[in-house]
Amino acid sequence: MTAATAGAIVLAAHGSSHPGAMAGLAAFRESVQAAYPDLRLELARTVGRKHGSAAAFGGARRVVDVLAGLAASGVRRVAVQSLHVVPGEEYHCLLAGLGRFLEADGGTLSVSVGAPLLASLADVEAVAGAVIESLPAGRAPGEGLVLMGHGAPPPGAGFYEALRERLSRLDPLARFGAMPRERGAPCPDILGIRDELLAAGVATAWLLPFFTVAGAHACCDLAGDKATSWRGILEASGIRCRPCLAGLIEREPFAAVWRGHLRKALALLG
Repeated sequence: MTAATAGAIVLAAHGSSHPGAMAGLAAFRESVQAAYPDLRLELARTVGRKHGSAAAFGGARRVVDVLAGLAASGVRRVAVQSLHVVPGEEYHCLLAGLGRFLEADGGTLSVSVGAPLLASLADVEAVAGAVIESLPAGRAPGEGLVLMGHGAPPPGAGFYEALRERLSRLDPLARFGAMPRERGAPCPDILGIRDELLAAGVATAWLLPFFTVAGAHACCDLAGDKATSWRGILEASGIRCRPCLAGLIEREPFAAVWRGHLRKALALLG
């Protein structure tokens, strides 16, 4: 059986041009290829050309360009697995782009789409458990945990809120906040988190990025040296910060959730 007749998997991610950030996606790609050796596997980015060339994203091309290449090579069945965290604006742009491509394609390809990390209440439970399972080994009792996600419109924002509530029940010192969607806008989430940690007597907080990969947002907005970073804001209030800068795709409990969504997408193709 050839790769063309067996089908293909496209891992669709925002990606990052930040140095080293794409390594986690490359490792995940290798693990998926090992699980499905008969399928052709491609890594694609869901951001446009204005964010940089394919070379800046580890060679990852846009999703529609990858699909066009697969169709031209004879592939007829494709599972597109979203590696987004929530069904936000970029995920819905991905779906719209796939719809336009398939309409123009005229039925050559059969495509199914795997859900983002958080796409159901069951996912919220699984991901909250994954957070607890992947806590830093060096975290001591009484130390806080601060997770930074990316702001999203509904329904993505709703999944963030559900995760926030679930985490607070599992770990009283765990806090989840989201960056503002508009660059440079104030971030009320971190101010509230700061006040809550201070009220709880927390002197040390671990900082974890809640992004697929640990790119510029993780390294600069979360843990950067500037006074406006979350680290800067917390440390200015006397809370010592310990960043743990690994993307979700690099942590097995989260990667397992994405792989589960991929299995469902492949099953839909028959």
